[in-house]
Amino acid sequence: MIFAAFETTSGALTHIIHKLAENQDVQERLRKELIAARDGRDVIPYDELVALPYLEAICRETLRLYAPIATINRRYGNSP
Repeated sequence: MIFAAFETTSGALTHIIHKLAENQDVQERLRKELIAARDGRDVIPYDELVALPYLEAICRETLRLYAPIATINRRYGNSP
């Protein structure tokens, strides 16, 4: 179970970083949001980090495009 959770997290992060590298304008906008949230501090508090709307949108869109768990369609009985 730990291995499966690790793999889905690392896969999601890999996809996010890859998409940010491909889309420099999105990367720059996210960077600006993070710098503004940091406000000169060393660390952004967790509650503030999870409330960042653009970061949330990027994470959700990446997970939508690259779902960490595949869907398995099953048929019951002899129906086509």
